[in-house]
Amino acid sequence: MFYAAAFALFCVACTVLAFVRHPIYGVYFYLATTYVYPPARWWGHYLPDARWALLAAAVTALAIVVNRRTLKAKPLWLAQGPAILLVLYVAWMAIQTPWALDVSEHVTGMTQIVKCLLALWFVYRVIDSKERLRDVAFAHVLGCALLGLYAQFTGRQQGRLDGVGGPNLDDANTLSMYLVTGAIVAVGLVLTQRDWRRWVSLGSLVLITNGFILANSRGAFIALIAGGLVLAMTTARPHRRMFWAFAAVGVVGLVSLMDQTFIERMFTIQDVASDDEEADTSARSRVAVAKAQMQMFASHPMGIGYRGTVVLSQQYLDRKWLTLGDDTPTRSSHSTFLTAMVEQGLPGGLIYGVLVLWVLAAAVRVRRLNATSTDPEIVTLAASLCAALTAVLVAGISADYLTKEVQFWLYAALLSAFWLAGGTRSAEPLGSTRATSPSRRVAV
Repeated sequence: MFYAAAFALFCVACTVLAFVRHPIYGVYFYLATTYVYPPARWWGHYLPDARWALLAAAVTALAIVVNRRTLKAKPLWLAQGPAILLVLYVAWMAIQTPWALDVSEHVTGMTQIVKCLLALWFVYRVIDSKERLRDVAFAHVLGCALLGLYAQFTGRQQGRLDGVGGPNLDDANTLSMYLVTGAIVAVGLVLTQRDWRRWVSLGSLVLITNGFILANSRGAFIALIAGGLVLAMTTARPHRRMFWAFAAVGVVGLVSLMDQTFIERMFTIQDVASDDEEADTSARSRVAVAKAQMQMFASHPMGIGYRGTVVLSQQYLDRKWLTLGDDTPTRSSHSTFLTAMVEQGLPGGLIYGVLVLWVLAAAVRVRRLNATSTDPEIVTLAASLCAALTAVLVAGISADYLTKEVQFWLYAALLSAFWLAGGTRSAEPLGSTRATSPSRRVAV
């Protein structure tokens, strides 16, 4: 009863503050519905049976509209690269509807991406200062720390950690991916903050790392390495010495938290390329699914609609690679790129490929900010956001994260960081493109 009352009080307080102080409190409400997700908690039955995320999104959107004159003007979000590409992706899905193999699932997929685009908009819109960028990053870290705490109390079952988060966050791979992004952003906060937030971020990092170990995801482990490398290359120069010192301590800490189950699972990464029948089945199945999806693409170059891989899996996969779902053996996609290419066809694959290139270009852009007089805190926060997005993309090589919402928040925050960087520069390297200044007025 206490937890239910505390959550309800938090939601009411955030709703009021979103209108009377700043819409960012609506984002806090929204993030809380994702990370806490009351229906999945034992105390959830004390609360009304409501669509909490939808309610929080409505509060945030309305608060932005009401407070639009007090928010600092920013470039139109729909004019930004990721938003343009994602809108094109949804538009193409709409065109695909007549020939989608499972129209109901296809419409559901479109709805999920539109919902994620709404989240991209309101996260982008509320970040109108360096402090708000920090606050959104800090809220994400706290949410991931809470997931790490849930993971500790839930514990593994048969070597895996499923059912910790809510819908779209309840499997071990997705949980690990979220935790990796939280860990990377937490490092950015530790490097840039000088007050209590540094120490809270550090404590959160311990909880996040422990949850990551328990979740046992090989793809997320590789993603953590990739994200760490991007962060190392793009961190602001004044923070690099501290970064390497922190990284050394972090590696020791990570190794100390690893248990035998985690270590053994990480060593099965090599089984992806193995033909040995005793090799890890989960790893080998991903190769089989990928080969089947390439055959699907060859037969249906314009796509088969969202979740079409599931519909065709029985025709293209040996029965041993299928899993039982709704009493019918099927198999879903295990790669974000292959999901885009197979289910949305050549246009979907091209759009996703351009999105990947945008993230790579963003990493280069963050690194180039070191050659300007941009605020180092903004540079390092942008670096952590870019590294977290890289981690999502790398983890998506072996899992389908097309509609996972955390990447949309990260796109919004990174775009805001670039906008802030454009307003703090007093010198530009020769040949660079100047970002839009925060003083330029653009409508909501």
